[in-house]
Amino acid sequence: MAPDDCLRVDLPPEFLDGSVSQLLEGVFPPDADAQQGIEARFDLRANPDLPEIYAVFLAVCEEWRDWRCALAVSAAGVPVEMDEPVSSLAGSDGDAHSVTLRLEQLYGPLEYALRHGLWSSRDELLDWMRSLMALYFLDKHEVELAGPGTSAGMGPCLAKALEHLQSEGFIGLQEQGEDSPDQPGLPGLTGRFAITPEGRQFIDRLLGETETYIDLYDHYQDTLVDVDRDVAEFGTGQGADLRVQVFLVEGLDPIRTVFLLRLYDGTLDARLRDWAEVLESTDFFEAVLEPVANRDGVAPEAVELVLEHGHAWLEEQQEQARRKAADRELLRRAGGDVS
Repeated sequence: MAPDDCLRVDLPPEFLDGSVSQLLEGVFPPDADAQQGIEARFDLRANPDLPEIYAVFLAVCEEWRDWRCALAVSAAGVPVEMDEPVSSLAGSDGDAHSVTLRLEQLYGPLEYALRHGLWSSRDELLDWMRSLMALYFLDKHEVELAGPGTSAGMGPCLAKALEHLQSEGFIGLQEQGEDSPDQPGLPGLTGRFAITPEGRQFIDRLLGETETYIDLYDHYQDTLVDVDRDVAEFGTGQGADLRVQVFLVEGLDPIRTVFLLRLYDGTLDARLRDWAEVLESTDFFEAVLEPVANRDGVAPEAVELVLEHGHAWLEEQQEQARRKAADRELLRRAGGDVS
């Protein structure tokens, strides 16, 4: 919404008696009947767009109740606590009979993961992501990382991630090569970490898992659904990204799936110059995981329709791929052109 967009609704005086959080719960309640009671107070002659504006604020408060975001509330540019009495804010905009509040969403996928029991602790989740991030840069970008005892200047989170990867057998000290600049021609170790065969197998498993997510769910990133017409379409260029909602319905951990997908699509490559520094930051991982919390969504009945059509669409795509493969094999056996 534009900064000047707002919702104005006249309310009875009793709404001044509670706190800011109680006001938000009262104006944007979760119950449909209560919502209709608020909408009945709208002056549609003055502003016929109020129902659409109200729907936007309802969605914001639903995300707040679902722990997908926190709300930063302010009045006349001054931060306001959720437990602050509404009566103390009356006249904040110069009108003694009104209260003007500004709401800003602060998405928190880590908090969402904990509140919904997806991970047992924040440290466990961050340690997992940091270990995979270190392994990613060791593998794809072949960064040089010093082994134990030679890690001066290395951040504590990165050191912990490397210690975990080494304990799992995924990395080890690199063997001395003939052309090593450290000690040319001498056997031994270089003092730098390298990925072990077990680490390569682990990476291959992660890639296989991620490719499975792409194969089974990628088409949901562009979904148009019309429940009234019993239609769901994919790949139109105009649809919503419903992948995270589908992950949840299908019983997948959206934190794991989104992080692996973002590893796979090269999202982290933009931080090649400072990856070791941002790995120490919690805010960086909040940003990487933001799609878990800041996501599109549709009503439950629409999700059922989307999944029904999505499974049928996938089966059709797989059948077409099988037919093409069979045709190519026939051409190959006949000595024809298989291009």
